[in-house]
Amino acid sequence: MLQRRPPERRLMPVRSAFDWLFEDPWLDGRRWSEGAMAPSIDMRETDDSFVVEAEMPGVKPDDTEVTLDGRTLVIRGQYGEETETDGEKGRYLMRERRSGTYARAITLPAEVDADKVSSSFQDGELTVTLPKAAQARSRRIPISSGGADARPVGSSSSSGGGSSQ
Repeated sequence: MLQRRPPERRLMPVRSAFDWLFEDPWLDGRRWSEGAMAPSIDMRETDDSFVVEAEMPGVKPDDTEVTLDGRTLVIRGQYGEETETDGEKGRYLMRERRSGTYARAITLPAEVDADKVSSSFQDGELTVTLPKAAQARSRRIPISSGGADARPVGSSSSSGGGSSQ
């Protein structure tokens, strides 16, 4: 006899529910850790390279470091400057602009040619171009036309022995 069971429901701990309820909608899914925010990143693949674009408004290129260790790309740096002390220009009533450091590590899907990696920074966006290593590039395999050993797809190798109707 079959019994119908109610669908399984996952319970959310009360603390997680309150954290979710009061989460800042302006963070747009990004998480703050120790006062720092990691940049939003897009990565795309072309035939010859991987291209990583990091959104870093208000960050200076001199305050950013890009390193490559094997297949791991690391973008780190700092944003904003904490130079003003309380009382210098008045007392803060609201303070939402932040400063701090960030680090973001990305594992690349294949080996890259480290000697040919390039980067540029324009209008608050860092673009890193990572050419694929020769062995990681896709190659088109030529298909030869039919020859003496060619058979149509789906044909069997034996010429007889099948049942006839």
